[in-house]
Amino acid sequence: MFGLGFSKKDGPRLGVDINSDSVTLIQLEKTRSHIEVSRFASSPTPANTVREGLVTDPQTIGAVILELIQEAGIPISGSAPTLNMTIPAQAAVIRLIPVPTGMPAEELAEVVTQEAANHIPYNIQDANLDWSLMPATERTDPDGVRRVDVILAAIQRSIIESCWLTTDSAGAKLGRVEVSSLAAIRGLSLCGYFGSTGHTSMLVNIRQDATDINIIRSSMPLFGRSILVGVETLTEAISRSLDIDFEQALDLLPQLPVFGTAPRNEVQGHAAQVARTIFSDITDELERSLEYFQSQGNEASLDKIIITGQGCMVPQIDNYISNRIGRKVILGNSMRDMVFDKSVIVERMQPILSGLVGSALEPTWSPNYTVDLDLNREGRLPLFFDDRQTQVMPDSEQSGGYLKPLFTAGSIAFVLCLGLFVYLLNFEKPAIQADLDKANKEVSDAQLNLKQMTKVKHDNAMLAARYEVFNFLINKTRRLSRYLDLVSQNVPVSVQLHEVSFNKANMKIQGLADNYSDISKFAANLDSSAIVQSAEINYATRNEKQPETVDFSLTVNAAQANKTTISTSTTKTIEVQR
Repeated sequence: MFGLGFSKKDGPRLGVDINSDSVTLIQLEKTRSHIEVSRFASSPTPANTVREGLVTDPQTIGAVILELIQEAGIPISGSAPTLNMTIPAQAAVIRLIPVPTGMPAEELAEVVTQEAANHIPYNIQDANLDWSLMPATERTDPDGVRRVDVILAAIQRSIIESCWLTTDSAGAKLGRVEVSSLAAIRGLSLCGYFGSTGHTSMLVNIRQDATDINIIRSSMPLFGRSILVGVETLTEAISRSLDIDFEQALDLLPQLPVFGTAPRNEVQGHAAQVARTIFSDITDELERSLEYFQSQGNEASLDKIIITGQGCMVPQIDNYISNRIGRKVILGNSMRDMVFDKSVIVERMQPILSGLVGSALEPTWSPNYTVDLDLNREGRLPLFFDDRQTQVMPDSEQSGGYLKPLFTAGSIAFVLCLGLFVYLLNFEKPAIQADLDKANKEVSDAQLNLKQMTKVKHDNAMLAARYEVFNFLINKTRRLSRYLDLVSQNVPVSVQLHEVSFNKANMKIQGLADNYSDISKFAANLDSSAIVQSAEINYATRNEKQPETVDFSLTVNAAQANKTTISTSTTKTIEVQR
């Protein structure tokens, strides 16, 4: 004020974790000797407000966060708090890009942006990007060039806008937005879980909706992937197997004797067997991930496997995985060296909060260099919508050009009738009733014209749709055969397809399989084709009526040069029965 240097003090900065089970809030403060938890609050997530780790009802979640802010004792009269949020790894595109060392910042930004356009399956204008150099990956390639990896993360801007809407509803501001697995790495790095330079570890973050697998060296992720198997998958499997509701199955998780102890009753024993089946699928994926990482020419001798996330609520999960995989497995507790009220944050909760703690930490607080990616670095930006046509009707075949003049004429007639009515009401009182009837008739005629115009518009839309289908049948059908051949040649024997649908630049496949492994093989086979850019698993869950089978869905994105092959203005669906 008045040049004296006074400014409004910023509000508190909070970390927020949102999943389908709970909404949790934490505030950390750094002192000279330690980091302490100054505020903490948690609440169950309202039903149908979070799906696959993403907020679908920002207003309701925002109201829950506002209640947690008040419960934590943060005054609402001061400056608005800033919320740091995380998004699930499967919702983001994460890539490692090798670049020559010493590249100028402007040139590096241009190279990374160009690479991003090649890897992102949607318009880059609709994406939020951020990247960071990883010094620990510096090396000399066989061609003698010194290179270092850049980690790139991208997410659709609409997801960031949903985060803004959530914080708006909570009366707060949006701060950092980062990938949950990278936030967990920062939280555990604070306690030195990743060892000294050169040590290689695997971080397994078993979240509510999926499991993130990262191979880490010197607190930097060298490899990462997500599998759509998490606590929700486990809970649903127990619910179906025991014929109990979801909440009852969730209450069983902290009591499951998966390793080393005998079940107290038949229900616990049956539920534990189901849990071992799910965790064995996760363990198989851990071994496959390590084998793939090593097959890329990486020399990786794992020091340990670190387990974090909601899956840590299952007792002895670390011992079960260690016994099955034959490696050292520990639970990662990012709060190990912090000061906090242990009656509020009990011991079994602490490994679950690694991602939340990482989101609340300032990057400068960590003694080790970690990846610093903020997908909200540019702040709030307008959304862009791609309204480019994929099919253009010839001018000679377009109809309905008179609709706009007709609509304008009808509007003018309506305005004139309204003005006439006002004139009659105020200046022609003796004959007002007769003139009013005349005006009403003219209004009715105008409304009739509008109805006729609407019918003509509807008929034109029907003709356009018929033309589009006809054009597809004449010109496009043959182009789909190469993708159907690709699916037919690569589908495993145990996989049964239900539906193959084409939409713009991708193909969606749905079906059943005997196990998760065959689904992964199917996706890998498709991904290796030259006409395919990427094949991604949307979901893979045990079938409710047939637990021995797995429902799955794949999205196959066409390679850049083949996008026009399957691009049409409407979705084409082919039913498949094998």
